[in-house]
Amino acid sequence: MGHGFPTAKFFRIINADTEKCLAAAHGGTTHGAQKAHDRLTGEEGFIPYSHTNDQVLTVRKPKGDRAEVWFFCELESHGEAWWHLVNANKDNRSTFALHVGALGGVSQPVGLGLYGWGNPGQTQWTAREGMFWPGPHENKVATLLPSGNGGHWAVVAERGSAPNQTWRFEETDLPGEAVPTYKKGIYATREGRDPAKVRGLLATKPSALRSALSGGRPGHGGGAVSARRT
Repeated sequence: MGHGFPTAKFFRIINADTEKCLAAAHGGTTHGAQKAHDRLTGEEGFIPYSHTNDQVLTVRKPKGDRAEVWFFCELESHGEAWWHLVNANKDNRSTFALHVGALGGVSQPVGLGLYGWGNPGQTQWTAREGMFWPGPHENKVATLLPSGNGGHWAVVAERGSAPNQTWRFEETDLPGEAVPTYKKGIYATREGRDPAKVRGLLATKPSALRSALSGGRPGHGGGAVSARRT
């Protein structure tokens, strides 16, 4: 178990009290128009555009799809362990990791969300005895709070301050795919798995991995932490 999470395996993060899981969801599409000027004719107009928004975190009953599948990242960069919880539902631009904002001096619950994997300052996670928490904040654990109409909102809250703070990590498989690991100077995968089938998560060097995870554009997918109440 890596920091309390399954090592080199895919798994679901399921709340033991509600039987709901953490999952990624489509963030929608933004449409707009950009003003354009033709220097030859002098004509002006607008060119329509659209782009896919970052994925958002949602809480739901398990459906058996890859949006609810995670892995624990034990990769290292410049001697620093990442310890990220990464969602397997990579879109065409980025892979996303579970993230929470600043917690220092905060007494109220802070919402969980998704953040483009490979960006600096991402949340590191530790699990023990059915609870998990960010960084050194062992007293502030992942929690599901009611959001109305039977839904829940994923937050980090003071240990013991609310129900729904106990979780289990249910191992699962993604056929033909493996969790990227980096040990003793080489990348390793689970026995019998093809390293080429990690849906772009596996690169040849930590620096190349960071670039690949951000679509080759530094900082991609690193906008505001995104979450959805369900």
